[in-house]
Amino acid sequence: MRLAAFALALNALALPFLCGPATAQSKTEIVDVEVRPGVTMRYLWTPAAGGATAAVILLAGGKGALKLSPAGDFGDLRLNFLIRSRDQFARHGLAVASLDAASDNLGGMNGKIRMSSEYAQDVGKVIAEVKKRTGVPVWVIGTSAGTLSAVNVGARSAPPPDGIVLTSTMTTLDNGGYCGVTVYNAPLASIRKPVLVVSHKDDGCACSPGALEVGAKLVAALSSASSKEFKMFAGGSKPQSPPCEAHSQHGYLGIEGDVVKWIADWIKAH
Repeated sequence: MRLAAFALALNALALPFLCGPATAQSKTEIVDVEVRPGVTMRYLWTPAAGGATAAVILLAGGKGALKLSPAGDFGDLRLNFLIRSRDQFARHGLAVASLDAASDNLGGMNGKIRMSSEYAQDVGKVIAEVKKRTGVPVWVIGTSAGTLSAVNVGARSAPPPDGIVLTSTMTTLDNGGYCGVTVYNAPLASIRKPVLVVSHKDDGCACSPGALEVGAKLVAALSSASSKEFKMFAGGSKPQSPPCEAHSQHGYLGIEGDVVKWIADWIKAH
């Protein structure tokens, strides 16, 4: 099945020797939010260093299920670009919620689930909780298959996020069955908040090609966004994973700090 295939393939690299919840500057916390009767969404909370100017909800790629334990350990996706960079976002003054799948989808999400109205409203409940917790603007950041979640939430959640960041965006269908859904399946023209689109020029994943024309097309489709920009990165380390997984240009390997700083600065400016 195409949707299942792409979910298994994208950004799912995880190594068992890495520790999940530790942070350099502050104590983390596990938070469970009831999103539907009997259904919760769990996130790992990483407070901002020195006080938050904004909060970000991180939406990982792959199957999107972090499988967070009550102690804050990651059962999966700990090497996802956003998840492994969570402390860096916090050091730039952003409070961070690393969001797991809903408790009835811990086996993983495909594109249909990520694009559903139910999922958008679930994340809307988390946005409301984070906003109440912090009193600051709340953005969503998606990477790889997580960009499907981000655009759906941006277009359909209540309340909506205050802004959206898309990294390694799912823009392109392929011939191998990995990319069965793209962000164009969402009503992009319904997104009215600021949107930053980030890519790597050497992203070798067929689902998220790093090309100026691809970014320009996506920015044009975000016709109602209050502000929008496309940023292309280059460089980094030699890939250590297949092109659609986290330790490659698809996951900004070796330039994570530069990418995170750019994103954080753009959020603060908007």
